[in-house]
Amino acid sequence: MKNTEYPVLSCMVNLILMTVSGGKLKILLIPGEEKNTWAMPGRFVHEQEDLDEAVSALLTEETTADHHIYFRQMYTFGNTERDERARILSTVYFSMTPESNIRKIGDGNARWFTVDKQVTQYDEQSRDSILELTAEDQRIIYKIHDTVLGNYVQTRSEVSDESDAVLALDHIKAVNMAVDLLKNRAASTGIIFNLLSGPSTLREIQTVFEAIRGAPTDTGNFRRDIKKMLNETGQYKIVHGKKALLYTFNPLYEYVKENL
Repeated sequence: MKNTEYPVLSCMVNLILMTVSGGKLKILLIPGEEKNTWAMPGRFVHEQEDLDEAVSALLTEETTADHHIYFRQMYTFGNTERDERARILSTVYFSMTPESNIRKIGDGNARWFTVDKQVTQYDEQSRDSILELTAEDQRIIYKIHDTVLGNYVQTRSEVSDESDAVLALDHIKAVNMAVDLLKNRAASTGIIFNLLSGPSTLREIQTVFEAIRGAPTDTGNFRRDIKKMLNETGQYKIVHGKKALLYTFNPLYEYVKENL
C-alpha cells in the first residue's frame, strides 16, 4: 500500500524538437490554450512510465519521427505558481532530427517556426539579444537580457511590442536555453550531426552549421576545424557535376579531442 502522507504532484514532459529545413533552423510548437499563444508539445507522465519512455511516446505522438532520434534532459521547471491548474513539475527534453525523419506533424495544428537569435549588445557585464520565432502569419519576438552576477548569469526576457503571439507559461526560458545550448556547442561537439540524415558532404554539414549560427561562416576555417571530427567514408555523391566526398561523424572525437 502506498504512503499517502507525501504530497501528490503532477509530472509532465515537454519537448523541444528542432530540425533544419530550407537552410533554416526550425522548432516545433503547438497552439496554447489561449489565443495567440504557442507552446512546447507536452504530456503527463503515467504512473508506471519512466520519463524517457514518456518523451519517446511524445515524439511519436507529435511527429511520428523515426524512433532512432536524439534527445536529452535539459531542465526541470518546478515553480509553485507556474500553472494555475495544479502543482505541475515539467521536465524539458531537447531533441533534434533530420527533416527526412519527420513524416507528418501530429494532428495538423502544430507548426514549424523558424528560429533566429541575434545579439544586439554585448559587454563584460551584460548581453542583449532578440529571439524571433516565425511561421506564416505568426511572429513571436522576445527581448532577452543576460546579466553577470558574480560567477552566475541571470537571464530575463520580455515580449517585444512587435510580437504577434507569445509562448505559454515559462516556455520562453526553455526555448532560449535550447537555442543557446545548440549555438554554443555547434562548433565544438558533434551535436549538429543529429540534424544530418547520414553520410554528408562538407557543404551539407556547413549548411546545417550556418542554419544554427544564423549567419554565413568562413568556408576554409570551417572545413579545417570540422574535419577533426569526421571520418571519410570513401563514398562520393555528384554535386553540380563534380564528385564530393561523403563524411560521417567520429563519436570518439569527444574522448580524444584534447590530444588533437
